[in-house]
Amino acid sequence: MVNSEIDIILWLVLGLFTLGAALLATFSLINVVRLRNVRLSWKTGKLGGYPLFSTLFMVTVFVAAGAAIYRGATSEIVLAGIYGWLGFCWFTSSFLATKRYITDHGIVKNVNEPSQTVAWHQIRDFVETEQETYTHYIFIYNIDKSDNNDQFIRLELDVPHYKKEPFKKLISHKLGRRIRCYVKDDINIQQFKQL
Repeated sequence: MVNSEIDIILWLVLGLFTLGAALLATFSLINVVRLRNVRLSWKTGKLGGYPLFSTLFMVTVFVAAGAAIYRGATSEIVLAGIYGWLGFCWFTSSFLATKRYITDHGIVKNVNEPSQTVAWHQIRDFVETEQETYTHYIFIYNIDKSDNNDQFIRLELDVPHYKKEPFKKLISHKLGRRIRCYVKDDINIQQFKQL
């Protein structure tokens, strides 16, 4: 009797986590659809552009599902199916949240966190550094419209080389009239807080 009660609790917890993951994936998808005037986007996950942990979880679930199908265990197949749906929802929300979106309004670092969207008018300066497979941009921006130096924040963005030229054109269009270029390289970018 105790064993069946524990099974019921475990199935209930798994069901609640699966429902929560489905809601999070739906919320992320709605946020992406609501974005207007997306000019550029690219994936930024750690595993070839995909989110590391959710991808590894999905691979593990597929291996477990294959073993369950091979053994023909019905309860294990159902369990693997539920874990597969949980993993798919987790992967979807992670993938959409880590993807970078550049819109006419600004830079969206995370679609699920509106506070991580930096409008073009907030950006005060930027630095670009060439790397092997991407260009590293550091944007210095202000949370409010005043030029109080204590409120500057740093946003780091890695732009893949295949998106570099369209990104530079967009920066030139959006920031070119307001930002002056520095002749000296004596800016200490470490002094700004990182978002």
